[in-house]
Amino acid sequence: MERTLFALTVGVVGSSAFASAPTLGGPMSHLLVTVFDQQVFIGFETPSMSTVTMQRAGDDFEGSASILNNTSYNAQFGWLANGFISLPGGSGVFVRTLSISEHLNVYGQDSFAPILGTDGSDDMWQWDGRMTHNWYLSDVAGDQRAVYEVFVGDALGNPLDGWVSGRVEINFDPALSVPGSVRVIGGASLGVVPAPGALGVLGVGALVGVRRRR
Repeated sequence: MERTLFALTVGVVGSSAFASAPTLGGPMSHLLVTVFDQQVFIGFETPSMSTVTMQRAGDDFEGSASILNNTSYNAQFGWLANGFISLPGGSGVFVRTLSISEHLNVYGQDSFAPILGTDGSDDMWQWDGRMTHNWYLSDVAGDQRAVYEVFVGDALGNPLDGWVSGRVEINFDPALSVPGSVRVIGGASLGVVPAPGALGVLGVGALVGVRRRR
């Protein structure tokens, strides 16, 4: 049977041309993905970094990175293969948003395109097995979080029968200082809303972009 192999890889966060490059916000916090005996396991490489702090963005990013301007943002969380991942032919690893704070938005590492329910995008995103640090941003200040299911699916993004998915929760503390355009909401934690249903067909090999930005 043909199988797909994912190798543990190390890379750098890319972006389009801009005046100053956005930074991750601190040390990398890898979400280690292990697939063993038809089950997906997710764990933090550094458990103490399951919560990270948003950073303040200015207004000098250009091109596609300008989506970060005048927001609080962070890209420390990175999907990373924990060794080699062997999958049945024609299948892939998918991430689905189960719940996410109302004002938290997610964009692709290199494309800065909306993913995982942001701006009406599909709430499923196919991970290609490479280290990937997506961008999380918000126009409000407050504690925020996202909960994801990670599963092995077929070419349409349907979970494979007999395979068990994994779940992971990531958390964000508010930025220590925020731009004037970022609203502060009463110091209370922001609520988490259920993710929308899957909006489109997912193909293996595609990074799906395209939840409405609040």
